[in-house]
Order: sequence, then structure tokens, then C-alpha cells
Amino acid sequence: MPTQQHDVLAELFRFSPRLAADLLVDTGVKLPELVRATDISESCTDLKTSEFASDRAVLLEFDEGRLGVVVEIQRAIDAEKHYSWPLYQATLRARQRCPATLLVIAPDPKVAEWCAEPIDTGHPDYVLRPVVLEPDQVPVMTDPESVAEDPALGILSAMYHSDGRRGEEVLQASWKATVVLAERNRELARRYYDYVGAVISDAARKFLENKMKTETRYYSEFFRNAEAKGKAEGKAEGKVELLLRILEARGIELTDEQRERICGSTDGAWLDELGRRAAVADSAEGLFD
Repeated sequence: MPTQQHDVLAELFRFSPRLAADLLVDTGVKLPELVRATDISESCTDLKTSEFASDRAVLLEFDEGRLGVVVEIQRAIDAEKHYSWPLYQATLRARQRCPATLLVIAPDPKVAEWCAEPIDTGHPDYVLRPVVLEPDQVPVMTDPESVAEDPALGILSAMYHSDGRRGEEVLQASWKATVVLAERNRELARRYYDYVGAVISDAARKFLENKMKTETRYYSEFFRNAEAKGKAEGKAEGKVELLLRILEARGIELTDEQRERICGSTDGAWLDELGRRAAVADSAEGLFD
């Protein structure tokens, strides 16, 4: 089931598509000089059959060609990914008519180790080796100005390093970067702060909240926003629970992908619409038409 951390990490690549190129370089992949990075459709389904969709897809453009990047956020070991990941990579390659690679972000070290295992597709000499981001490939960002210049990378730095040896320095940079961003763009600052809070541990989040509360004048604005967001998410969770009960009562079965899509949503209006459809639909497909 998607979580707030999962969704925020995936959203980073829509927020900053060039992050895919930066991370591939950090993992040792050699790329030409980047001209353009574009967030593109992550859907891997061309017909109305079972829906397959990666977490994000990015198209990198260079002077001499293009590269598609499938981005997957993996928080647990899931053997099914050894079947869907080659599909994602092959579909993106075919759709964009260019080479494609698979980039996996797995915050848990044990899960990351599993993600890096080669995937034998069965075809001679075709073994998919996922590119997995390691903590030591993400810079420890302690300069607030640097974080403000590249908030997406700053969020990853906070996720990987806020509980480590230099965790306090990283968190200090995070809250100071929030202040720097607020002077330039309040909406971007709120978004950055919310994203950091979603990907770090409870202890790190508490430290960050205390810093914001005692050392910046932006506390009330940021936390009013966070509180309102929390209430909205709470309402969405209730709607998800009600919708699942309706579907269960009517004997409508969901695929894992469909269930994840519903459970990961915080869009109250969309969930309300699904609830209305669930009352008359004969199958799960009728919910999403």
C-alpha cells in the first residue's frame, strides 16, 4: 500500500525531473550533458486490461539522444516486482523509442540490497540489473543555500542522513533552507517543509518541528497548513475505509494495483465519485472507466 513517504518520493521526480539524471550520475551511470528532463506518463498499459504503472517516468534529453528512466520507490521486498520491472523498462523503451533504464529508491538498506539483485528475464544474455540509489550516493547537505537551490536533492539528503552521524547538521540545514525558501517563494517553502516531514523519522520530525517553533517566525503559517493537511488526509482515510466496505459488501474484488490506487489517494472528491460508482458497478473495472 502506498504511504505518504512513498508518494512524496515519487512526487519529487515530477517536482524536479532532472533529479533522475543527477541520481543516475551519483550511482555511477555515465550520461552526456543534459539538455532537458521531462516528467512523462508512468502508465505501462496500452489496452484496457490489467493496469501496470511505475511510480514515475522521466525522459532525459541530450544533444546526441534521449534516455527514458523508470523510477520505482520500493519500501518492502516484493517478488512481483521481478516481473513488473522488466515490463516497465521495456514498455518505456518501446513507447519513447529510446534506451530506458530502471532507477530504484529504497530507503531501507535490506530492501535496497534485494532490489539490486539481477533479474533473469529468461532471454539469453538479457538480465535486468536495477540501478539502486545507495545512502552514500546521496550527498550530506548541510548548507541551507545549497538545499534551497536544489530542494529535491535536499529532501533525499534529509531522508537518508537525518538520523545519521551528521543528522543534526542536516536537519539544521533543512529548517534554515525553509526560511531561505520562504523569503523567495512561500508556496515552495511549505511544499519543501511538508515533503521533508513526510520522509524523515518521527524523532527527526520532532527535532525539525521544535526548530521551526522556537527559531523562526514562520511557525504558525507552516503548522496551520500542516494541521489542515492532516485533517484532510484523515477525512480521506475514512472515505477509503467506507469505499472498501461497500465493495466488499457487494462482492466486488479489486486487483492489488486497484486497491493500492484507492488506498493511496487523498483526493476526497475522487473517492466520493468512486463511492457513487461502487453502488451500481458490476465489477471493479466499472469504477475506473
